[in-house]
Amino acid sequence: MNSRLRGWTDTNRAIAASIALPLVLVLAACGGGGGNGPGSTKLDLVIGNSLPLTGSSKSLGESGRKASALALAQIRRAIASEDADHQVRIVNEDQGADPETAVESARKLVSGDGASCLTGPWSSPAVARTAREITVPGKVLEISPVATGGDVAELSDHDLVDSTALPVSAEGEALAKAIEQDLGGAQGRTVNVVASNDTDSNTITRDFTEAWQDTDGSVGRQIVLPSQPSLLTSNSPDAILLIDDPVGLGQLAPALPGSGWDPSRVWGGDRLVLPGLAKEVGRDTVEGMRALAPGAPANGESTSAFVDALRSAEPRQVKPAPYAAQELDATTLCYLAAVAAGSTDGQEMADKLIDITAPGGTEYTWQQLPAAVKALEDGEDIDYTGASGPLDMDVHGDPTNGVFDIYRYVHGGLERIGEVPVERPNPATP
Repeated sequence: MNSRLRGWTDTNRAIAASIALPLVLVLAACGGGGGNGPGSTKLDLVIGNSLPLTGSSKSLGESGRKASALALAQIRRAIASEDADHQVRIVNEDQGADPETAVESARKLVSGDGASCLTGPWSSPAVARTAREITVPGKVLEISPVATGGDVAELSDHDLVDSTALPVSAEGEALAKAIEQDLGGAQGRTVNVVASNDTDSNTITRDFTEAWQDTDGSVGRQIVLPSQPSLLTSNSPDAILLIDDPVGLGQLAPALPGSGWDPSRVWGGDRLVLPGLAKEVGRDTVEGMRALAPGAPANGESTSAFVDALRSAEPRQVKPAPYAAQELDATTLCYLAAVAAGSTDGQEMADKLIDITAPGGTEYTWQQLPAAVKALEDGEDIDYTGASGPLDMDVHGDPTNGVFDIYRYVHGGLERIGEVPVERPNPATP
């Protein structure tokens, strides 16, 4: 080789090497073992929890706050295990008594504390209003741990609003199944439906009536509250379905004595699953009453491990309560969505969230976060199974699989006595 050609070749080798070295470094920084994931990126995530920490739902909020802290402990173990450059912290705020105060709680979490992912608030009207005023315009991911209704499902939210609890649209059919099982069949049995006049109550009433009549049951009276208490029992129904909230039941309670009211024949929806309800409306009003709320499968290993961990965690005086499992899952999914996106931008996290829970990928539980983090960084498909079960979110961000827990008021307290499994089709699936 002549000297001129050799010089040209050496020069181009040097140029090629100078180009290749940064390229190698970029590829190495992506991590992921050759996958198409974001790799091990730096994250500084703030999760804001809007919880009911005062009022009649205080025990629910305290249990949820404890569950979220348990989720954070698992997240930090995963960060340490993977030696990830991730910072995650949680800020808790009391959502207050109504949707208006819930919006102010969310505003403080987002604008004041820098949260790009919210869990809560803990009522469908509050979730919807928070979404319209705070999270959707601000592109903040919002994951509710409680049942949401049509006011949330109809939002134009760009996947920013999701839930870890079975939706209100699944509750009516679950109530019909539970009452049918309790009565030993629906045929020849009559249920009075007593409900307040709001969107969620109307949805549950309609769905229950259709499901109950499909199994040859009869609906006796359909009563819209407020109403005369004597009407609730005047036709001696086999059961009464009460779709109302604690405030409505409290207003009804003083007139119930002497009306034939027998709580052991009464079934309630998720808004009447409240550890402090007997103290609020009177023990005689609810003693023996049963009610349903989105729950967690009792025989699931992930759920059992969660209940044991929550009971043994501090503060010990805060006991497991309804929706605690859903709150742990909401907190965990905030983090996993950020990992999958390689970003704490709310919209980018939202774009990844539903796929994280969808069937088809490798299953990881809330206890297997290190492996789940590695898989997401590598661009692998995962199927998160939470403390509340498999989730399998649909196109609206609602779980398609799960259970409704059945509770009964005993000695003024709330006791879980069973469950109703639910499996719903994904609206995007033919």
